[in-house]
Amino acid sequence: MFRAVLTVVIILVMAWWCSRLMGKQWGRTSGSGNIELIDQVSVGQNQRILLMKVGEKHYLIGVSPAGIQLLSKVEGDFERPQSSEMLAGTQLPFQEFLKKRLELYRDKREGK
Repeated sequence: MFRAVLTVVIILVMAWWCSRLMGKQWGRTSGSGNIELIDQVSVGQNQRILLMKVGEKHYLIGVSPAGIQLLSKVEGDFERPQSSEMLAGTQLPFQEFLKKRLELYRDKREGK
């Protein structure tokens, strides 16, 4: 029994560590900094709409398994969201996700 619990704990710690490592890797900018991802939204399985800043211009770009397509050029001032959710694809970091799931599980067990 102890080995099973220890194995699960080790797997959870490794998953947390990998999510942190991947988050740092995806958060890095490459190149000269002329292209910036402002925001993104998932519109279907493997389909996203990106708001990109290229130089001083903003563009809506569609991304799907079929390819990448320019949807339109947009006007206005846009600011990058302050939360780290955008970098994870509008998902919570693994640690927060795990906490929420454990809370839901405890609530179910207690009949709340």
